[in-house]
Amino acid sequence: SSTNQYGWQAFGLSVVFAEWPFAVLANTLFVVILYWMVGLNPASDRVGYFYIVYIVFGFFSLSLGQMIASFSANEFIAALIAPIPGALLTLVAGATTPYPSMPKFFSSWLYWLSPHRYLLEGLIANDLHGARVHCNPDELYTFEPPANSTCRDYAGDWVKSAIGYIDNLDATSACKYCPYSVGDEFVSTFSWSYDNRWRNFGILFAFIAFNIIFTIAMVRIYKVNKR
Repeated sequence: SSTNQYGWQAFGLSVVFAEWPFAVLANTLFVVILYWMVGLNPASDRVGYFYIVYIVFGFFSLSLGQMIASFSANEFIAALIAPIPGALLTLVAGATTPYPSMPKFFSSWLYWLSPHRYLLEGLIANDLHGARVHCNPDELYTFEPPANSTCRDYAGDWVKSAIGYIDNLDATSACKYCPYSVGDEFVSTFSWSYDNRWRNFGILFAFIAFNIIFTIAMVRIYKVNKR
């Protein structure tokens, strides 16, 4: 609770924004250390998108924790509650279980309410867009064409309309098929698209706005002394 030395509006806003400068610094250091270490897409526009989205998602994570703390009785209760929405929103984000394979109960509503889903679609599509895929030998699927036919004769027209590529189109046996030829084809298996990345960026701000409004409302209701 507060001592009423400040108005509840100023108190609520200070609760929300006091940690944002540290969040920018910490997340910036994380991106600088992580991005090139793991070999993500080095194009400047891809780096820039990753950076600003990661900063914004840091604001979301911070505001989510503050929202939970705003209605919790004490730090212990807040620490018990905080992992629950984080784990749930991550599980239904569409990465561990793609949207087409997700149970209808979750895919019909909770999937769309997960900010992690918009983060992952944006970052993964941003990194893999246009990237050429070359399967290792043990990643290729092998099938046999009909007698006296090449892989091109048997499956050439099909692979033009499908995703992936055939590694040995002129072979007459043991056709080698790779399920992806560009990174966008892999991204599409999650029902995601590179075209959605800026839309997702804006949606993250909507989640942040909700958290801030909810936090300030809870500060007004639960944390400000009535005198």
